[in-house]
Amino acid sequence: LLDDPLSYFIPEFKEMYIGKGDNLKKAENEITLRHLFTMTSGLTYNTGTKAFDKAREITNGKMDTVTVVRCIAEDPLVFEPGTQWNYSLSHDVLAAVVEIISGKKFRDYVKDNIFDPLGMNTACYHNDTVQHKMAQQYRFEDGNNSTITEVQQNAVAKEGGRLVNVGKANSLVFGSEYDSGGAGITATVGDYALLTQALALGGKGVNGERILSDGTVELLKTNQLNENLIKYYNWKQLRGYGYGLGVRTMLNRAESGSTGSIGEFGWCGVLGTWVLMDPEERLSVVHMHQRYPNLEK
Repeated sequence: LLDDPLSYFIPEFKEMYIGKGDNLKKAENEITLRHLFTMTSGLTYNTGTKAFDKAREITNGKMDTVTVVRCIAEDPLVFEPGTQWNYSLSHDVLAAVVEIISGKKFRDYVKDNIFDPLGMNTACYHNDTVQHKMAQQYRFEDGNNSTITEVQQNAVAKEGGRLVNVGKANSLVFGSEYDSGGAGITATVGDYALLTQALALGGKGVNGERILSDGTVELLKTNQLNENLIKYYNWKQLRGYGYGLGVRTMLNRAESGSTGSIGEFGWCGVLGTWVLMDPEERLSVVHMHQRYPNLEK
């Protein structure tokens, strides 16, 4: 259930502390699965902590998902669970929960239950066999860069910077055995669209295979943030949206400036992926580009 404590599955999260250094206090509330889905757990995206150092040491750098998440429990939270919204490693923790419940690696679970049923033939977790096929990543920065053409230089100069090739590395895949719940999938745009089409059609793929029930998709896109929590959901590009179970969800057309339906939902990625599902219109959209980070000026 959504309100099951995380400690049911990963006991290391039974007692958590909030704060920094010596200024710690014991959390009053346990982290629940709902907190993880809705990014209200109190976790962060800080991967430079002692917990990550410990995980690298005990896994010899392989960083299997469950071990990393058990170590993350040693890091203090930044707020009382359920009291604020903060984008974090919460979904990575959920990947560990899936592994513990299912007895499968997360990469195998999503392949068996999502990718294969929908016919997503190219979808996989980032690995060396697909490295050479992946699109390059770019960022804007000042200064000259001889690796791109003059036409590209002139185009990006209009935005006050230069386009720089930063390779293909994914900083959110911490080791060969790490399956991120929020990053790490490699796929073509076409295969990715098979997933978004299934969600726009109530959990049923265009090939007739069902991965979720209509009710689950409805719950997925239902705003979970109350009046206090939504104050922290303040990313300017998401005005007019609330947050469901891991997805933005349309609440107000006037604020968002969108012509989408109320309840249109989706997510965005650090490299510029923008995914939209509109069940009322039976429409899905996938846009991708490779700018890292996407919102950098």
